[in-house]
Amino acid sequence: MKGIIVFDDGGMNQASIGLDNIQVDPDLFGAFIAAIQAYAKRYVGSEMREVTYSNVRLMVGRAGPYHVVTLHSIDDADADWNHSATLNVLETEDYVLDDEHLGVLNELLTGEVLSPHEVKKGIDTLTSIKGK
Repeated sequence: MKGIIVFDDGGMNQASIGLDNIQVDPDLFGAFIAAIQAYAKRYVGSEMREVTYSNVRLMVGRAGPYHVVTLHSIDDADADWNHSATLNVLETEDYVLDDEHLGVLNELLTGEVLSPHEVKKGIDTLTSIKGK
């Protein structure tokens, strides 16, 4: 797992980790995903679970009132497990939601870092969107 972004229904970033090496604004990213989730839920009937963009797999889930996006390499065989484990940890009642604790969680799970060459610019590299 290369990164974690947690945001509320309005797209406001609550915590994020793993975006240091790439130019991604967590607030803008959260608003973008929140808008897609609201649209999908209203018109498709379910929220988006996963998007593959360039060489990055974005897995989306819920932990309490928050949307949680975990970022993985496309060939990450442990992506499903790491995403599920992240959601389970974030759903615990005593978990402190901030960047520092997400960093510890990310290191415990994998210790990977997202690199700029893994994220190509341009919407033309959007390869798939999967719903529930």
